[in-house]
Amino acid sequence: MGHRSREGTQREQTPADLDVWVRKYGSALRNYFRKRAPATLDPEDLVQEVFAKIARKADLTEISTVESYLFRTANSVLIDSLRRSAARGGGSHETFEEDRHGLADSDPERVLIGKEGVKRLISALYELPAPVRQAFALYHFEQLRHSEIAKNLGISVSTVEKYMARANAHLLRRLDDSDRS
Repeated sequence: MGHRSREGTQREQTPADLDVWVRKYGSALRNYFRKRAPATLDPEDLVQEVFAKIARKADLTEISTVESYLFRTANSVLIDSLRRSAARGGGSHETFEEDRHGLADSDPERVLIGKEGVKRLISALYELPAPVRQAFALYHFEQLRHSEIAKNLGISVSTVEKYMARANAHLLRRLDDSDRS
């Protein structure tokens, strides 16, 4: 992000320059995102991602027009965020509204019931063979696709699907058994 001084000579970009850009262009980028991004994406987070992406760039001295570079980066960040949101079903999530959903989750009895349920789930998970448990964890906790799990574990996608079916059936059976007792 080289800047030309008044004498026309090129100088190195410094973190201070990036700080100046944040102050100078931050509000314009927020407005850009408010107009273009869906309500599910936070403009502040998107602006932060723009500057983080710029800060990670190896050679910033090649940037000749800061403003156009910032807005091209902003467009790229917006597109990436929309793709991630679509891949994760971002539009199908319901936002929390306190007056509609209430604060029932903070009830001590519900908290205790929830903690006990988590303990039962963890216990049931550890009853599974390690490869099945690992596939389940990669899918549900790391949010990997079956093909990615297969590659990571060195097994076929079909085996991953069988492991998932086995884990789900076991967990449903175990959690259903503990609910009855």
